[in-house]
Amino acid sequence: MENGKEFGQGLFSVVTNHVYWLALLNVYFILSNLVFLFFFITLIPSFSNIILYFLALIPTGPAITALFFTLGKLVHEKEIEPTKDYFKSYKDNFRDTLKVWLPILLVVFILIVDLQYFYAQPSTFNQILAGIFLVALLLIGTFSIYVFSITAQFTFRVRDVYRLSIYYSFKKIKATTGNIGLVILTVFLMNIVSDFILLFLASLVCYFMVMNSKTVMEDIKENFVKEERAGDVKIRIAK
Repeated sequence: MENGKEFGQGLFSVVTNHVYWLALLNVYFILSNLVFLFFFITLIPSFSNIILYFLALIPTGPAITALFFTLGKLVHEKEIEPTKDYFKSYKDNFRDTLKVWLPILLVVFILIVDLQYFYAQPSTFNQILAGIFLVALLLIGTFSIYVFSITAQFTFRVRDVYRLSIYYSFKKIKATTGNIGLVILTVFLMNIVSDFILLFLASLVCYFMVMNSKTVMEDIKENFVKEERAGDVKIRIAK
C-alpha cells in the first residue's frame, strides 16, 4: 500500500495505463480502416472513385462502434482489456452497426456530392444551399455520436436508435453542445494539420465524446431498457 492506495492504482499508473490503452485502441482503429486508407492514399479524389470510397468506408462504422463500446467500458469500469474488448465488440456489433451506419453514410455522401456541385457552380443561391448543407453535415455528425453510443451499449431496433438519438439531441442540450464542440474542434484540426490526424486522435476524441455523453446513456438505461422484454431489447453494457 502507498498513500492508502494499492500498487498500480496511483495517479501515475492510471494515467500511463490510459495513455497505453488509448494508443493501442488507435492502432486497432487504423488497422480496421486499412482499406479506406489504401484508397485514400492511392486514388485521385474524383467523382469516378466515389463508389470505391463509399465501399471502403463501410468497415469504419463497426470500428467506431467498437471504440465507443471499449471506451464506454473504460469510463464505467475504469479498466479494460483493449484487444479483447475492441475486437469482440467489432464482431458482436458488426451487423447492428451496419444497419444504422449505411443509411447515415449514404446521406453523407449525397450531401458531399451536392456540396461539390454547389462549389463548382458558384452563385448566391448555391452558396446559401452550401451553408445549409454544411450545417446538415454537422448535425448528422453530432446525431451519429448518439447512434454509435447507443448501438455500442444497447440493442434496439434501427428506428428506435434513430428516434432516441434525435430525442436526446434536443433533450440533453448540454451534452449535444459539447459533442458539437468536439466535432468542430476535430474538423478544425483536420483542416490546419491533415485529414490523417483523425486516425491518430480517434480514440482520444471518442473518449471525450463518451465522457460527455455519459448522462445520456445513463438516462437511456434508466428509462428505456428493461430486462429481456420479448427478446427485442436487452442491455449490452459490459459486465
